[in-house]
Amino acid sequence: MSCNPSFGGIGKGHLMREVDALDGLCSRICDQSGVHYKVLNRCKGPAVWGLRAQIDRKLYKQNMQKEILNTPLLTVREGSVEDLILTEPEPGHTGKCRVSGVYFFFFPLQYWALNP
Repeated sequence: MSCNPSFGGIGKGHLMREVDALDGLCSRICDQSGVHYKVLNRCKGPAVWGLRAQIDRKLYKQNMQKEILNTPLLTVREGSVEDLILTEPEPGHTGKCRVSGVYFFFFPLQYWALNP
């Protein structure tokens, strides 16, 4: 969430509706955490209307954490990243290394996670 705790508008509102259509969390959590809703560009035509919601930061954080921690088949680990797993670019491709995973410590075990 940006420093301005709002979601929606012309551009971001369209993106949120796309994510919502794919069963994303953002819109649902905004509905639970919103304190003020406004339709932008009301004096113009419906093609440029956009809904913006002001969000309570604490409520958003609480609701999002609750939703993530209660997601089936998802394990959340908290720890500090100790190193990055880097993948070299393929031969013939110019580019920089890509981060393909991380090593992190979750006391007392060491885990690594790959980025598919």
